[in-house]
Amino acid sequence: MITRIKIPQAFENMEEATIGKWLKSEGDAVENGDALCELITEKTTFDLPAEYLPLSDNGAAGVLRRVVIAEKSIVPVGTVIALVGDLNDELPDVEQENAALLEKRQASESTPMLISDVSIAPRNMASTPVAGSRVRATPAARRVAKERGLSLEEIAAALPAKVLTEDDVINFTAA
Repeated sequence: MITRIKIPQAFENMEEATIGKWLKSEGDAVENGDALCELITEKTTFDLPAEYLPLSDNGAAGVLRRVVIAEKSIVPVGTVIALVGDLNDELPDVEQENAALLEKRQASESTPMLISDVSIAPRNMASTPVAGSRVRATPAARRVAKERGLSLEEIAAALPAKVLTEDDVINFTAA
């Protein structure tokens, strides 16, 4: 049986998350509690554990069959980001499910989120910054920019469709 791994709503006002680094690769065995990927939100960064996976006949939870969303992609809560199951299970098509979720989210927002590519990994599903929207940056990047008196908007303009990191801010000041 294939299990859909989705972005959870980790706290009350969480609406989206950025996929940081995948800690498991396609084909890796996955057990309940294993960290699958790093999630970056406006409030925190944490490892997303595989939870509540059904056990197969041999007692294993499964194999990471498909990484649906690529690293550095910003996606809404509820997005299917990976598929875990037995090697002989047929993989479901989750593109329509994810596209419907994005459309629903866009319809509920006052300013639409522009999606550079609504397709699935390895193609990118990251959003493109909208003029006047909040710049996506890690807490460390915000701190360094503030310490150096830099505008995150200016740095984001030089590095479009990217979650700014501390290194990006430091490299920007060096350039």
